[in-house]
Amino acid sequence: MLDKLVVAHFFRQRQPLSLNRAPAIPPRATVPAVLVIPREGPLREPHLMVVTGTSPVHGLPPGDVLDDTHLVVDSDDAGDQARRELADVLITRDGMAGLLDRYVGCAVAVTRQPGGCLVGLRHGCRAEITGSAGLIAGADPWPATFGSFLYCWLAARLPLYGLTTATVIAGHYLDGCAFDVAGRARIAVTGGAG
Repeated sequence: MLDKLVVAHFFRQRQPLSLNRAPAIPPRATVPAVLVIPREGPLREPHLMVVTGTSPVHGLPPGDVLDDTHLVVDSDDAGDQARRELADVLITRDGMAGLLDRYVGCAVAVTRQPGGCLVGLRHGCRAEITGSAGLIAGADPWPATFGSFLYCWLAARLPLYGLTTATVIAGHYLDGCAFDVAGRARIAVTGGAG
């Protein structure tokens, strides 16, 4: 089940961060996170996005680029019908054809697919996210996490195409200095102006 109201904390990662292989079932004290390490192009510094609920999280690094609160809704959940109209990020299993047209307030639509997820963005781009090195990008919590990640990436006005050459690592953030790695994600971007 998705938390509806998501708070995403987006940082330039300037402090050392210990990367560890994640246990099969992450401990409760961890929160989903995405680490981007640029390889070429316009990005120069690593960026970290930590996704939390509305409860405060201790140990977040200093120097955030963006804190954003947004609504993530599972469009396949009949109980979420009223929230769909307000959603910033919609998650679905049924494909995204017309989803952004039906819900004009939605900026990001994520469709689960085998091996990953397909993300439609309001400005016309599409991002295909596939997992590697143990990451099953289409399994929870990753579709919602990647939807929030791209929503915040665009809100911070960072170049979308910079993600295609970067190393993108999904995992769980722990205590301000450790990152339990679930695996790597590859992001391919097509269409629109990224």
